[in-house]
Amino acid sequence: MSQCPPDGNGASQEACGLDDDQKFWDRRGWLVAGVWVIFLVFPIMDLLVEDYPLSTRIIGLGMVALFAGVYLQSYAKFSWTIGRGGTSTRRAHVNFLILCVIILVGIPVTGLTAMGLFPFITSYAAFLLTRKWLIGTYAIVLVLSFALPLAFGRFLDAIFLIGLNIVLMVVYAITVAAISRSASAEKIRSDYLLVAEQERVARDVHDGIGHSLTALNLKAQLALRLLDEEDYGQVRGELEQLSALAVNALDSVRTTVQGLSRQDLAAELAELQQACTDNNLEFTVAGTAEQIPLTLRSHIAWILREAVTNVLRHAHASTVVIHIGSTRVSVDDDGDGLQPNAVGHGIRGMQERARQFNASCSVGASRLGGTSVQVVFADKGKTQ
Repeated sequence: MSQCPPDGNGASQEACGLDDDQKFWDRRGWLVAGVWVIFLVFPIMDLLVEDYPLSTRIIGLGMVALFAGVYLQSYAKFSWTIGRGGTSTRRAHVNFLILCVIILVGIPVTGLTAMGLFPFITSYAAFLLTRKWLIGTYAIVLVLSFALPLAFGRFLDAIFLIGLNIVLMVVYAITVAAISRSASAEKIRSDYLLVAEQERVARDVHDGIGHSLTALNLKAQLALRLLDEEDYGQVRGELEQLSALAVNALDSVRTTVQGLSRQDLAAELAELQQACTDNNLEFTVAGTAEQIPLTLRSHIAWILREAVTNVLRHAHASTVVIHIGSTRVSVDDDGDGLQPNAVGHGIRGMQERARQFNASCSVGASRLGGTSVQVVFADKGKTQ
């Protein structure tokens, strides 16, 4: 993975880590600059065709070669700044000034032909330097594009070069704005994905580990009661289940960290039945896990776990009934019912998870007298 080059203060660039679109500019941005080297044909042809002394031609061609080398090397080194507001490093400014000096030295020798090099410095300023340098460069080039033809008395002959420079400055500005907007959109997308991942981890920790800790607590309380009753054989069984639940909790932590969804709906139903049986709740399931579309089973498993965990924690119920269909799942209990202002993290978590697969999750009164959780989703066809 490529690293972000440092900025002018030596700090890492904040935009490091953008995806393939930005990586292109990081690694291949100098190729864009390479295309414009074709414009160097104008000063080269002028030096070769016009009546210059041999020494002037040699020096001139050497300066053109130096110009091309500095230009391409600068893009190769600083193309990571394209779309990020430019760089303020000393090296970038020194290279830019070298290009400007070569052009200024060439003006007395080649005259208006030197205007053919203006697109290089406007490109450099637009793509690689900060806005302050861009505005200054554009202003100077715009003035020189009109002043030089007037000074040499060849304004009509330079109309093409004047128009070319103006058009390219506009093109550069629009291109930089488009790239910057794309980079900003990618940054916003990255921030959104980060927040979404944080919410997923928080929800998974609450749903998975919260359920496991609740089961551990209930098992521990049961083991303590059995100890008071001196039923040591049953205590041993409960402690063994405590150990198994702890292993499952650790597995849930690993799953959350890895970003995986290990929930198997059929296995989850079996675990919920065991948890309810251990706590003297009658547990009934109408329907089977196979009725749920395969892609939704993990989500449904999480929601059922949260709903039943809430019953175990708060409802003081004696019966839990789960209905499973191809487009709907419900959890009903005969407990205390939903209390006013009782919408907490668990209910919000179920609703947020339902929205992940375009479903609705509502919580209300149950026909059994307690609370009912209803999840309605689209029928995505039969699973294989």
